[in-house]
Amino acid sequence: MSSQILLSGGDKWYSYSGEIFGDVSVPATIPMITIDNTGLRDSMVQIQFYTGQDITTAGPDGIGVLVKLDDISIYNSQSGVIGRRDSLRVENMINIFAPRNSKLEVISLNTAGNNTQIRGANLLGYYL
Repeated sequence: MSSQILLSGGDKWYSYSGEIFGDVSVPATIPMITIDNTGLRDSMVQIQFYTGQDITTAGPDGIGVLVKLDDISIYNSQSGVIGRRDSLRVENMINIFAPRNSKLEVISLNTAGNNTQIRGANLLGYYL
């Protein structure tokens, strides 16, 4: 799922990617959530990025996440060491401000060793 869904109260919206993984072609990035227009109101957005079990224990094969607003990178985190995902833990959710009518993208960053590892993102937006 990569669309923006308005909650019944009308003051919040959400999106989620479901479980996503790459293939053997090793793309450098895997799009997870793309919202072409966040709507007519400014939003505070919480993003929870998650990963499945590590595929490799090699040092440079850490998985990461990139968040873009209107094609500008506003959050970029990729651990260089498997098992060190301090920036990707649930208690360290990504919180951003999204101006009205923004394009919002959540993208997974890849390396050869983790390409087929499961990953995903959940997103909750609060209209201001």
